[in-house]
Amino acid sequence: MAKSKGKKKHGGRRSKKAGSAVDPATTVCKFQLEGKCKFGEECKFVHPADAAPKLEVKTDAASVEVAAKAGPVEATPKRQSSSLIGGAMNVAGSIAGAVLSPFSPRSKVVLPAALESSMSLFTPSQQELARKLCGLPGSTNQCHLFAGWGDDAKFDDQKKAMMAKLESVDEAYPDGGLVGYLTNAVGLLEKSRRGENPLEGWKPSVPQGEAFEVGTEAFLSTEELGLKEVGKCGFVLVAGGLGERLGYGDIKIGLPTELATETSYIQFYIETILAFQSRYAEGKKLPLCIMTSGDTNDKTVALLNKHKNFGMDADQITIVQQGKGVPALYDNDAHIALVSDDPYDIQMKPHGHGDIHALLHSHGVAKAWLAQGMKWTTFFQDTNGLAFHTLALSLGVSSKLGLVMNSITCPRKAKQAIGAITKLTKGSQERTINVEYNQLDPLLRANGSADGDVNDETGFSPFPGNINQLLFNLESYAKVLDRTKGMMPEFVNPKYKDAEKTVFKKPTRLECMMQDFPTVLVGSETAKVGFTSLASELCFSPVKNATADGVALQAKGTHPGVAATGEADQSSAVCRILRSIGCNVKEGSKVTFSGIKFGSGPDCVLKPSFAACATEFKKKFPNPSAIKISGRSSLVLAGEGLVVESLNLDGALVVECEEGATGVVRDLAVKNKGWVKVSDEASADEVIRMRGYRMSKLETEEIIFKKNGTVEGMNETRVGDLSKPASDEELEGDTLCGGGCAIM
Repeated sequence: MAKSKGKKKHGGRRSKKAGSAVDPATTVCKFQLEGKCKFGEECKFVHPADAAPKLEVKTDAASVEVAAKAGPVEATPKRQSSSLIGGAMNVAGSIAGAVLSPFSPRSKVVLPAALESSMSLFTPSQQELARKLCGLPGSTNQCHLFAGWGDDAKFDDQKKAMMAKLESVDEAYPDGGLVGYLTNAVGLLEKSRRGENPLEGWKPSVPQGEAFEVGTEAFLSTEELGLKEVGKCGFVLVAGGLGERLGYGDIKIGLPTELATETSYIQFYIETILAFQSRYAEGKKLPLCIMTSGDTNDKTVALLNKHKNFGMDADQITIVQQGKGVPALYDNDAHIALVSDDPYDIQMKPHGHGDIHALLHSHGVAKAWLAQGMKWTTFFQDTNGLAFHTLALSLGVSSKLGLVMNSITCPRKAKQAIGAITKLTKGSQERTINVEYNQLDPLLRANGSADGDVNDETGFSPFPGNINQLLFNLESYAKVLDRTKGMMPEFVNPKYKDAEKTVFKKPTRLECMMQDFPTVLVGSETAKVGFTSLASELCFSPVKNATADGVALQAKGTHPGVAATGEADQSSAVCRILRSIGCNVKEGSKVTFSGIKFGSGPDCVLKPSFAACATEFKKKFPNPSAIKISGRSSLVLAGEGLVVESLNLDGALVVECEEGATGVVRDLAVKNKGWVKVSDEASADEVIRMRGYRMSKLETEEIIFKKNGTVEGMNETRVGDLSKPASDEELEGDTLCGGGCAIM
């Protein structure tokens, strides 16, 4: 006689299949997942809200452990928690791929109905990922990602695209894939919610390093030492940004640094590298690595191709592309945020420029450069025209002190809103790292300094300001990359709506920063971190803000960081160096364009082919007291073979010395209408509009020393080889003579 199958009664007793038993206490109610359960709290089956024991995150100084009240859950401590940087943070190597609760491919995971019915659309690896995301315990599962999916086949392509995107994130995140990212996020968000002090127990002190004033004996001798090393340096340009924020429709490295020559940032950087190469590399090619993003990669390649790499050989340039970012998270359970008007797309946010280290490792860049004979590598950012004024100087410091990592810094006033390079110690542990200004003062007070962060006898805080320009010993750097795979500490910084810290103002994400490299150093490496400090007017003037934002910042006493000030500061830095070696360079007038106030003039552009550092300036102006430049003047000098012995300039002068040619400017007096800045706030040209002015070149004196020995310009009265000093007889009168004479 056949057995009766009986009728299933939801919420009550169910019949059992032979050989198996269903435990309502551990089985998820599929009707509740579909929004159809009528029994509510009386249902004997588990609803997703209590599908797993509530979690609590236990932390200590070395690891993050995730545990459930029902029993401990083991987690592999690959990524350690850090107490060195603002916000909640993990040091590279934290809980890696450990999931909040162990996931086994054999585990039965109840999927949302819309996802279950769509699984055949996906690859086996995508199906596995979907199960992992939905199998995360309790309120941390990601079932909500699929709750808004429709049943109609017209949505199939959108479903495939969303799963492909999730899979790409899973493949790109090195610390356990997407589940590892969410695991790390839950731990960090919990630490943030509890308000843990990341600096608890650490004692601050002034780190090792050297501060300089341009033109001093200490400055010049250290720079001279560094010039012996600059020919063994690789260059890393962190250039992931578009210029939209500035009102520029292209990539930021394509922006002109100034209007005198309209040289773009990438052109200026490459020309500087090539100048160092030609003078100090002894036949080696100095390599350049550019980090791009998905938004900028194709544009960067196109710009380089269009201009034939601005003279650099193609085999010198490596481009590494940063990933598409990481998922945005909208609550403390690390739920991935969907695009507001699209249930088939997830929100992504940048992971931070700390990814550069992992990219250099995965692409084998550091090891390749070592094999090419490089000894150092320097990191710089996309729109700082003053970046290379400190290169030789910092190389000199690193050589003297034996540093693994050297942070380029500028003097900062006590409590100034800029991060400070600080040495931290806790027992036998030591770190020299950036500490945010709003953390440094209370940290100093907590460690016995009654006044906290105060200025010393120099008028500045003893803790120098971080500008995110770094120099590494390449051999040591490559070893650390091998050990860590280039993974940097992550941190989270959610903005809360409520005092209980349970609701975010907007989705957040995990981030990492390249300057946090010292957190992954071990043993004796940690003592080999220091700084090189130079006035910000000579080393740091990034172009990062739209004009309107710059006006607001300037009103608060903060540098505006706009195109107009970037250009003005670049010329001003050159003038400061000229004055430091004894040249008579007057100050220009103060002007205002589009609400931005800055010093205008003299506009001095010394191309890297002419001189790239203060030591070279001294050689190019051997009689500095004979150099006079008025405050309204504009001067452009280019060419390695050019020397300026004496000049009186009141107007505009452009002197170019072709490659292979030589020329001397001596007793030359120029007075003309020159160049002036003219207000043009409504220009159709966005490069002009973002500055608020255009350069009107009213009158210009131009001289070109040709490779064939002739000279163009100065009315071409007479030409010749001008590399030799003239006799007293030849110097008499206001003439231009050939055969070993000078321009007058």
